Amino acid sequence: MIPHNLKSCNRSPHSQRGVLTLIISLVILMLSTFVVFNVSKAILLEQKISNNDNRAKQAFEAAEAGMNVAMHYLGINPDADGDGILDANVFDTNADGIGDTPTATIGRSTVTVEIGGSMISPSIESIGISDDGTATRTISQLMTSIDPLPNRPQNPLVARGSVTINGSATVINPQGFSTIWSGQDVIMGGGAGSNTSVPDLSDPGYPACMDIPLECEVVSTSLNLGVGADVIENDSSLGDLTGDEFFMNFFGMSKATYHATMVTLDTTNPDDADLATSEVIWITGDVSLGNITVGCTESVGGGNVCPPNKTKPTILIVDGNVSFTGTPQFYGVLYITGNANLSGNTTV
Repeated sequence: MIPHNLKSCNRSPHSQRGVLTLIISLVILMLSTFVVFNVSKAILLEQKISNNDNRAKQAFEAAEAGMNVAMHYLGINPDADGDGILDANVFDTNADGIGDTPTATIGRSTVTVEIGGSMISPSIESIGISDDGTATRTISQLMTSIDPLPNRPQNPLVARGSVTINGSATVINPQGFSTIWSGQDVIMGGGAGSNTSVPDLSDPGYPACMDIPLECEVVSTSLNLGVGADVIENDSSLGDLTGDEFFMNFFGMSKATYHATMVTLDTTNPDDADLATSEVIWITGDVSLGNITVGCTESVGGGNVCPPNKTKPTILIVDGNVSFTGTPQFYGVLYITGNANLSGNTTV
């Protein structure tokens, strides 16, 4: 017979199963907690990565926008403030056409543009910063200016055909001793006011003044009585050229290529060229050029000249014949593929 006290120590199968169930439940709970913890951690990490990616995109887009603004600004005029050096500020906050700050807010991001280099080869560094300041992206670009007139003439008026100067038309070259270059005759007609002018050798500032635009005093050379040594006429090296050869002689490429790639103002209306500055203007067809000012930021006439600080030399190409009337003034290079008839009070 089994003693009574030993029988009371036996555990029933039901109580053992309860302990096992409790242990399994605790294990499952721990595993569930571990899984939830890791899933939450993964979600937080993914969210952080996503946020960082968004901020990086913000910074990059701000930097890209700043680069576009800088390239547009420098492409129009790298010296809009007229101080003779490359502009450092490209953002125009007061809409006067001149940049006044290197930093701007684009959306919720900030961008700072740093300009370096020279007028011919400016460098741009655009730095974009995200809204919270944690992400920064930098884009750099080195620009190179293509010379729109690689073979520069030493005189302001060039014509493959003839040139007739009437009225009080004036051609002035204050920085050289050649004014008109023509493939055919140059006729100085009209009144006593028609003339060409070159630097005055008796100017106390000569020859240093020739390095500064419009600084030298000038003296008339060719008058209505005849042409002087400053006028080159009947030059077969011009007159015998075809139209395309004549054009390539100065601009280094065909008319079609130059027209498509270098021209900044393309028109058939000459009035569109009025007050154009630092441009390459192409006018198609035979035209009459009246009271317009080209290459200066303000209208000038009546014997006045453009102040040096407002002079922005411009290339004006007329693909055709030209007659001048009124008081037009041109600062830069005037290129005519056909014949030129100067009258009125024209100044080149």
